[in-house]
Amino acid sequence: MQQSRWKLATSMLISLGILALAFLNRGWIMEAFDLLREARPVWLILAFALIGLSYLVSSQVFNVVLRSLGYRMSLMRLWATALVAIVVSQSVPAGGVGSYAFLMSNFTRRGISSGEAALIASLETLSYAVSMLLIFTFSLFYLAGRGLATGESSYVAAIIGVALISTVAFVLTRSEATMQRWLRGLKNGLARLLGQRWGDGWMSRIVTDLTRGRALLSSRRRDVALLVIIQITALSGHSLAMLLVLHSLGVSTTFGAVMAAFGIALITSTFNVLPGGGGTVEAALVAVLSQLGVGPAAVPAAIIFRLFNFWLAAPIATACYHWLMHEEVTPLVSRYRVGEATAPHAE
Repeated sequence: MQQSRWKLATSMLISLGILALAFLNRGWIMEAFDLLREARPVWLILAFALIGLSYLVSSQVFNVVLRSLGYRMSLMRLWATALVAIVVSQSVPAGGVGSYAFLMSNFTRRGISSGEAALIASLETLSYAVSMLLIFTFSLFYLAGRGLATGESSYVAAIIGVALISTVAFVLTRSEATMQRWLRGLKNGLARLLGQRWGDGWMSRIVTDLTRGRALLSSRRRDVALLVIIQITALSGHSLAMLLVLHSLGVSTTFGAVMAAFGIALITSTFNVLPGGGGTVEAALVAVLSQLGVGPAAVPAAIIFRLFNFWLAAPIATACYHWLMHEEVTPLVSRYRVGEATAPHAE
């Protein structure tokens, strides 16, 4: 009874949160609907359908891991799970934590052990992070190539970005003790500079999580590689939807240009602490697309795309959350029997 009340309260909080976001951004949403009148509807319908299909592709990350563990789940439930997880991650600051908690709750209530549920959620998070970094790297090289070809300064920022990614990659490949020592030195230096006293608990948790993710990547390389391909395919679908929105406004550009803009927007959304993106995702799309020659149409295209990509998806995700958390479920049973070999791990 208490658990049912908790689920009901969570559903109400999510619904109220999305309604509050919509109210705070009502002017922006109304502007997006007004801009729809200026676009060709056929291409907009295709763009919206493609975004829904991209969420379906994202759900196959869960499908792959569930099958490797011996479980099966319906396509509709997988799609609803992916939609809720993605929308929650974008709706609030530290949305990744909320998304992880939802995935844990959703899978454990279906009879999947907490350890297996944590594995599923961790592999989804890890594969998304890797695919996002790969697309961001493509964005940097695309901007660098355009800068070199046109003589513009964008290649300077791209080279700096590549250097930063290389530095991060170097740090993450060091031993746990080395990362602890470097992070402790950085923390102590900032503490002295700011006149603060900080403990080491949070630092240890960060290094432990990084080490655990690195070990997971190493132990299931094939699985992670497949999941990254799925994630990149899904994100490419969103980029293609953006291209269709631009086409509906009579703008001709390349898929590479849109993918580059989307890669920059993805990184922006990751470090954004404002609910619903706070307009920073749209600003990143407009800034990059404008630089790549799209022109004034970049503004309405970004607004319409975010309307399809997030705002229209949010109420659907709310309904999906209520369905997933309140439907009567029959616990899933793995085809791997207790005592026998567990699901195979990729080499």
